[in-house]
Amino acid sequence: MVALPGEGSATTYHLRPPGGGTQWSAPADGTTLRPVPVKATHATLLAGRDAVYDPRARQGSVPVEFHFDDGSTLNGALILTTAELERLYAQTSRLLDAHERALGGTS
Repeated sequence: MVALPGEGSATTYHLRPPGGGTQWSAPADGTTLRPVPVKATHATLLAGRDAVYDPRARQGSVPVEFHFDDGSTLNGALILTTAELERLYAQTSRLLDAHERALGGTS
C-alpha cells in the first residue's frame, strides 16, 4: 500500500503489487478490494477415506486434502467423470509400471 485515505489529500487507497509494478487505486470504502487467494501447491489422498462411485451421476469421488502456499490445508473431493476415471486409471497404471521397473521388478 502506497497511501491510505486521509493521508494528505488521498481519497483512495493507492496500491502497488508486492515487488513493484504499476500503481493503481481503489475507492476509500474498499468496495473493489478483494482478498488475494492463496495458491494451491498440490493435493494428497485423505488417509482412511475411500473413493466412491455414484452410478446415477456416473461420477467418481476421491477424497483429497489440498495444500496451499501458506501451509494451510483444506479437505475436498476430486470429482471425475467416467472418461476422466479411465484416463486416471491409464495414467496411474503407467506410474505403477515405472515404479516397478525402477525397483528392478517386472510389469
